[in-house]
Amino acid sequence: MSISVGGIASGLDVDGIISQLLAVEQTPILNLQRKIAEAEARQSAYRDLDGRLSSLRSAVKKLNEDDLFNQRTVSVSDDSIASVSVEASAPTGTYSLEVLQRATAHRVAAQGFIDDNATGISAAAGTFSFKIGDGELIEIDVDESTTLRQLADAINEQGAAVRADIVNDTSATQPYRLVLTATTTGDDGRVNIITNDTALNFADKQIEEAVADAGNAADYTGAVTASGTYTGEENRSYIVEILQDGAADGAARYRLSTDGGLTFDDNGGAGFAVTSGGPIDLGDGVEINFTNDGSLLRAGDRFSIDAFNPELEAPKDAVLRVNGIQIIKSSNEIDDVFEGVTLNLKDAEPGKTISFTIGQEAGDVTSKLNGVIGAYNSVMGFLSAQFKYDPESGDPIPILNGDSAARQVQRVVRDGLTRRIGGLGGETLSALSELGVESNEETGLLSLNTGTLERRLREQPQAVARLLSRFGERSAGAGFTYLRRSSDSQPGEYAVRVTQARTRGQIGGAQAAEALTAAETVTITLDTDGDGAGVGQSLDVALQVGDSAAQQIQRFNQAFADNDLSASAFLDANGRVQIRADSYGANYIITAQSSRAAGAGTSGIGDAPLTGRGADLEGTIGGRPARVIDGNHLKGVDGFDTEDIEVIIDDDTSGNLGRVRITDGLGEFFPDLIDGLTTGRGILQSRTEGGDQRIGDLEEQITKNQDRISKMETRLRRQFTNMEVELGKLQALGDYVTQQLAALMPQKK
Repeated sequence: MSISVGGIASGLDVDGIISQLLAVEQTPILNLQRKIAEAEARQSAYRDLDGRLSSLRSAVKKLNEDDLFNQRTVSVSDDSIASVSVEASAPTGTYSLEVLQRATAHRVAAQGFIDDNATGISAAAGTFSFKIGDGELIEIDVDESTTLRQLADAINEQGAAVRADIVNDTSATQPYRLVLTATTTGDDGRVNIITNDTALNFADKQIEEAVADAGNAADYTGAVTASGTYTGEENRSYIVEILQDGAADGAARYRLSTDGGLTFDDNGGAGFAVTSGGPIDLGDGVEINFTNDGSLLRAGDRFSIDAFNPELEAPKDAVLRVNGIQIIKSSNEIDDVFEGVTLNLKDAEPGKTISFTIGQEAGDVTSKLNGVIGAYNSVMGFLSAQFKYDPESGDPIPILNGDSAARQVQRVVRDGLTRRIGGLGGETLSALSELGVESNEETGLLSLNTGTLERRLREQPQAVARLLSRFGERSAGAGFTYLRRSSDSQPGEYAVRVTQARTRGQIGGAQAAEALTAAETVTITLDTDGDGAGVGQSLDVALQVGDSAAQQIQRFNQAFADNDLSASAFLDANGRVQIRADSYGANYIITAQSSRAAGAGTSGIGDAPLTGRGADLEGTIGGRPARVIDGNHLKGVDGFDTEDIEVIIDDDTSGNLGRVRITDGLGEFFPDLIDGLTTGRGILQSRTEGGDQRIGDLEEQITKNQDRISKMETRLRRQFTNMEVELGKLQALGDYVTQQLAALMPQKK
C-alpha cells in the first residue's frame, strides 16, 4: 500500500501528479498484456487444432484393429461330431477331422452298502487315501463311526479333482453306493485308491445276493443263492422269472433278463429248466442256485441278482486325426492344435471324416471409415474458418489467419488422406475415392458413399484391407499361411524359405517284411526329451509265427494303443515296416530293435538298433534369420525389415515356399504423419512450445516493468516529501523574519 503525500506546504496535488506520472509508465505493460492475450488466443487455437488432430489420429488408428479385417468365420460339415470356435489369429483354410475316441472321465464305485448315514464303514480306525493321476496324495481318517455320507463329504471338502456322490440304486438289500468321478478327463484323471481301511470295495467285480421279489407267491420254500465270478464289463441286473409252475427238479421253467427286465429270453417260448444239484449259468460267470425241497415255484415268481463292476467308466484320452495326423489329448476341448482354434469333440465315429473351414470377413468398416471422415472434416472445417476473412464484414481477423503452421497442417492432412497410397500398384485399390469417399468441391469436406464401400467389401475385401489397414498376405500359390505382422514390419515383398522341415522321428526296416517263420520280439523306445539317452517309454511287441506283414503292423499299432505310446506303424511302398513318432520335432527320438536278424521270414527290422530322430523347423524370411515359434511358425527377428512377420509352415515342407507381401495402409502410415506434426520437432509442437516460451518472456517483461514502476513511485514520493519539508522550513523562516521586521518598526502613538 502506497503512502499518501499531501501538498501541505506547497498546496500541490502530489498524489495526482504521481498517479499521472505512473500512468504514463504503464503503457509498455499494457502493450505487453495485449501481446500476451494475442499469444494465448493463438495457443488456444493451436491446442484446439491439436485436439482435433488427436481425434483424427485415433479414428484412423481404429482401422488397424485386429478384428476389423481379421474376423474369422467357421463352418463344420457335421457339428454332431465336433464344434469349432475360432479367434482372429486362426489360420484360414479347410481342415479334415476324424474323431476316433472321445476323452472320458474315470468313474468308480464301491459295492452296495446298507445305508448312507447310520452304519459305520470301517471296523477300526484307519485311513482312506487316493490320488488323481500323478497328483497329490489325499488322506482321510476313518473309524468305526464314519458313515458313507461322512466319507463322501470329507472327499469333496479336499478340493481335489474328484467328486464323491452317493447313489441309491434301489436294490433290495444294499442300495447305497459311493461313486467317485474324476473332474478331469483322460488318463491323467485316473482315480487311484492307495489305502482303503474301510469295508468299501472299489477294486473287485462282485455278484451280489439273489433276492426274491416281494410279490412272489409264498409256495416255494427252498433257498435261492447266487454264485460265480463275474467276467462282464458292464453293471447288470439279472432277473429270473418263472414261466411254468413246478418244483426245482426241471419241472419249473423260467425266462431270463440281463438288463433289469427290459427284455427277456424265453428260449423260443419253451423257457429254461429250473434244476437243483448245481448252479444254473446265467452268463458272464453269474450263477443262480435253487434247492429242491419239493415246494413249487409259481409262474410270475421273480428272483434278481446284481452283477457289479466297480469301474463304471474307464478313463480314456481323446484320439483324433487332423489332416491325417493322429493326435492324443486328455480333454475333449482342444485348443493347441492350431493357434486360435478350439475343437470341442462331441461324438466319436471312427472311419468318418468331417471337415471344417475357417474363413475371413470384415467387421464394421463403414462406421470406422465414417469416424475417420468425421474427424477429418472437424480438422479441415476448423482450418477453413481460420483462413476465411472479409475485411468489409467488420469481424475480427481469425487468430490463425495467414499462419504458416496451420497452412502446413492443412496441406499434410489433406494430401495424406486423399492421395493414392504408394506401393500398392495399379492392380489393386489405392485411394479412398475408390471406396466411395467423395470430396465437396466448395468446402473440401468429405462424405462416404456407403453403396460403393459395401460393393468393394463384397467384391474386393482384401483390396479394401490393403488400403485401410496394416496388412500382410502371401503371394498366389505360396506354400505357407500368413499369420501376422507388427508396426515394425516394413513394407515390401519377402521370400519365405524353409531350410529344414519339421519332421517326425521314423525308422524303417532294411528289407520288406515277410510272413514270420519264428516268433520275434521288437523293442520300441520313444524318447521325448531329445537327449538320446533312451529315457522314455519302452515296450516289447511280440510278433507270432505265421504273422503276415499286415498282421505285424496290426500288432505294432495295437501295442502302441494299449500302452499309450504315441507312434504308428505302416508299410511303405516297398513293403518295409516303418515306425514313426506321432509328434514332430527334434525332441522325439524313436528306436527299434528286433530279437532276430533281418532276413527271410522276418519283419526286416533286424537285431541292430535303428534310430530315427525328428527335426525342428529352420528357415528365413526375406533372406533374414527367422526364429521358430510354437514349433511350426517362422517369425522375423528384430532389427530387420522383416521384423515380426509371422507365417505358419506345414510340417514336412521345405524349400522356397513363395513370398509374403507387407503393405502399410491408411491406418498404419497416417498416424505417423500426424505424429510428425504434433510431437517431437513437428511444426505444431514447435509453435506451441514457442508460444509458451513467448508468453513466459512477456510475463517476465511485465514483472520487470512493474518492479521498475514500483521503485519509481517510491522515489517520487520520497522526493515530493523532501520538497514539502524544505518548503515548510522556508515558510517557517519567512514567518520568523516577518515577525522580527514587524518588531523593529516604530510604534504609532
